[in-house]
Amino acid sequence: MNSKNNSTQEEKQFFIDSISRFCDKCGTAYTPDDVNIFQNTSTTTIIHFSCSHCKAEHIATFIKSLGLSQRVPVSTDLNVDEIKKFAEMKEISLQEVLNMYTLLKRSSATEI
Repeated sequence: MNSKNNSTQEEKQFFIDSISRFCDKCGTAYTPDDVNIFQNTSTTTIIHFSCSHCKAEHIATFIKSLGLSQRVPVSTDLNVDEIKKFAEMKEISLQEVLNMYTLLKRSSATEI
């Protein structure tokens, strides 16, 4: 195993030890394979926990400077790769929202 993979496994184990060792729903112990790191900045890390037994999912935010975390259950039909894709997307501007609204409004008006 190369040093990057070893470092990632150690980081995942750190989050298991620091945030959640067991699934809240069924009590199954998490392993590094159950953990995905979505975003890792100098101040925070966003981590996805997925139970290999019951498939319950949680997303946690870890604030490095304070050593604090907050974890919330995830109820979605998105898979892990899709969640990661959306988490990495840039912010949508107000103008983009207005453009989509206008497009949908025109589209519904032509259907009537």
